[in-house]
Amino acid sequence: MWLTAPNRMGIAAWQCGDSVWRIQTRGHQRGGIELCLGSERLQLVASGDKPLPALDEQFVRSDELHWSFPQSGADCEFGFRLVVRPVTFGEFDCGPERAAFELLLSVQTTLLDSHPTLDLIVPAGSSRVRTEVAAANGTVHLTKHAGIAAAVVLGPQDAPFTSQIEDSAALRLRLFGEFLEKGVIRRARPWVILDRSATEIDPAIAEIACQALAESPLPLR
Repeated sequence: MWLTAPNRMGIAAWQCGDSVWRIQTRGHQRGGIELCLGSERLQLVASGDKPLPALDEQFVRSDELHWSFPQSGADCEFGFRLVVRPVTFGEFDCGPERAAFELLLSVQTTLLDSHPTLDLIVPAGSSRVRTEVAAANGTVHLTKHAGIAAAVVLGPQDAPFTSQIEDSAALRLRLFGEFLEKGVIRRARPWVILDRSATEIDPAIAEIACQALAESPLPLR
């Protein structure tokens, strides 16, 4: 279940048994979104260190956390919505040390000439492996850093349009990146598998997740 508080906008936590997975915003001025794992953090930031719009709305629907960041101010080129929900596949389920989340992102702009992009940043150091999953037309990125293992899973709708940006300290994946017409909504939904024990994520598990993502319909939100 999601834990939120009316007076703590931009901070939420998914509770699974006795374990808690926290997610929060860092403010819109050259800020972003963080999924916290102890001392490690996954980040969702605007490409080029540009400012993101401020969080305007937060609510929970079933097992989904909804955040809305409407376009505002001259510095913000686009607005977006983020829906976070835990996912299960095969025999994988949320536990004290591991979890998987879908990050459903929807971007929209009021500008006539815009190329909105968001970067998903995962601490990785030199430990990172990229694997093509031909059966699912998807891609899996495996990383490990300071005892935290992660797998970013991209389905067939996202794999061809996601770029891996050079970064010596992290895995940096640039979502979207194409010209976006005014009023059009573009979506991306990477799955992120997380393990905060000393165990690396089995590539076979990540490939099963990629197949499950490819076979699931795109949410109509």
